[in-house]
Amino acid sequence: MRILACVTFLINIALPTSAQLKEETCEKLKNIGKFYENPESSSLQSAKLFLSYQHQIGYIDGADQRGKNFNDDFEEFRRFWMGISGKWGSYWKFKVVSQLSNDRHNYPASKGGAYRQWGHETFRAANITFDADKFWDFENIDAMEIGYGRRTGRMADEWQRSSTMINCLERSSFSNKLWLYDKEKGNPLAAWVKWKAGTNTFDAAVFSGTYDDYIGGWKDSKVYYGSWLGDFSERSSYQLHEYWLSYYKQDGNLNQDQLAGGNDWALSLVNRIGDGSWAFHSTLAFGNNGDQANADREGDFGGLVLMPMYWLKEDKLKLVGRYLFQQSDQKEGLQLNSRYAPLADSRDSAIDLNNGRGDKHHAFYLGLNYYLCGENLKLITGIQHDELSSHGANQYRGWTLGSSFRIWF
Repeated sequence: MRILACVTFLINIALPTSAQLKEETCEKLKNIGKFYENPESSSLQSAKLFLSYQHQIGYIDGADQRGKNFNDDFEEFRRFWMGISGKWGSYWKFKVVSQLSNDRHNYPASKGGAYRQWGHETFRAANITFDADKFWDFENIDAMEIGYGRRTGRMADEWQRSSTMINCLERSSFSNKLWLYDKEKGNPLAAWVKWKAGTNTFDAAVFSGTYDDYIGGWKDSKVYYGSWLGDFSERSSYQLHEYWLSYYKQDGNLNQDQLAGGNDWALSLVNRIGDGSWAFHSTLAFGNNGDQANADREGDFGGLVLMPMYWLKEDKLKLVGRYLFQQSDQKEGLQLNSRYAPLADSRDSAIDLNNGRGDKHHAFYLGLNYYLCGENLKLITGIQHDELSSHGANQYRGWTLGSSFRIWF
């Protein structure tokens, strides 16, 4: 597996430009899911199938809190999602996306269940939106939508981009900690209003902590969320210059289903700048873990993610770096949820990573992305080094190497 991962990395570097697909072929790929369009209809006006397929390999080499060295390798259907989106009448849009593979946890059969399962697992999205600005024609509003259903509660820069548009092999542990996930690590039910006025975009939402495989209800915790995105690109010397401020507060208790692992609140500031072949994204955030069954997992936390990017060949070959630092007040206030360390821990009872928990975490990532058809067809390869500690004692230190083939339309 190590050889295969390294070979994939070298292919990403050496793959000749002659192998790139023609522009018209890429356009066909992007539009392959469109199967119905009738703008004049009073009912269904358009419909498009969605598919996202990602196959991934990984290798990890590290040491646990006792200094025991371990390594493991992985091969998985990282994502296999299918869905449909479309427009109904003049004002309504709908979107439904189902996760159809259960490789996400990737535990061996001895841990319960088959190694790989197929079939509907959970909905990644299931919502309807109403074009309020088109209906009411607000004078000072450029766009406004009112929505209801399952959607993402984004906080960090890495979650502002969907999994199909991701820059790194995996999102950082800190961005996932801020994410408003439900107890099955999916997107929750919400009601929201989103509007744009000039260079400002606002999003106000109420999320439900109640987990249900379909739409669910509102009997458990509530999360009140608000965000502002300011695009200053036109007034800046940079081609890209954006700020994104977001905040949420959770109202719930330990006896209820909660979001984001029970976080009480979180505040995040994202900055994105770029010009020509380079871009730099950053996330600075703080929060509180809320009430937990284990007091060692409570208290405040904070962190920083810096992501520089550079096009080695415009729109084809991108170099991506990332630095992560996060810390917490309590000795188990953070959890390492980078993909493969927890999986290696679950496979081998001799490994002790303290469930990937600690109070200080550093991580460095370097990756290379090759785009055959823009974001719709690409190869992502990256290597990451993690150091997790608790009260100054090492919990995990190691390297992860991975590569992923990704296609979507």
